[in-house]
Amino acid sequence: MTVSLRPFEPRDLPELERWLQADQEWQRWDAPYFPKPSADEVHDYIERMTLRLAEQHSRPQEFAIVADGDLLGRVAWHWEHEPSLWARSGITVYDPAARGRGLGEQALRLLTDDVFHDSAAVRLDLVTWSGNLAMCRVAEKPGWTLEARLRQAREVRGIRYDSVIYGVLREEWMAPGT
Repeated sequence: MTVSLRPFEPRDLPELERWLQADQEWQRWDAPYFPKPSADEVHDYIERMTLRLAEQHSRPQEFAIVADGDLLGRVAWHWEHEPSLWARSGITVYDPAARGRGLGEQALRLLTDDVFHDSAAVRLDLVTWSGNLAMCRVAEKPGWTLEARLRQAREVRGIRYDSVIYGVLREEWMAPGT
C-alpha cells in the first residue's frame, strides 16, 4: 500500500473527529503521558479546523495521510524556533490495521521532502518516547539521527521511559543519492 499526503478537506473532519476520541487505541502510543482531550474538546477542535479550512490561504503545515481514499492518520510540522530555521514534526497513524506496514515511514519521508522543498528549514526533528519502538523505527529507517535521550523523562502506564529526539538536517536529506 502506498500513502500520499494532502491537506485536510472538510469531508475528512467527521472521520478525524472519530479518530481523535480518547478511546482510540493509537493514543496508547502517541504521547500517552499527556492528558487526552474530552469529546467536547475534540468537537471544538474540529469546529476550529472547519473554520481554518474555509479561510486557508497559506501553505498548510498539517496533512492527512491517505491510502486508497481512506484517512489513516496525520502528519504536521511547525516552527520550533523560526529565527534559527528549526522545525519540528509529528506523525500519527490512527488506524491500527495500517500500522506495521511501512506507511508511517512513507508519510515521514513525504513530509520531510515537503518541509525541505517548501520552507527554509535547516533542521527537522520529532520527539517520542523510548517505549514507542514503532515510532523510533519510523524515524530511523529513512536515516534520521537519534540526537537526544532524556533519561526517564516520561512515565507511561507506571513505567519510566526516556524521551528521545530524532532529527535530520537539510544538507543530509537533500544530498545527492539520498
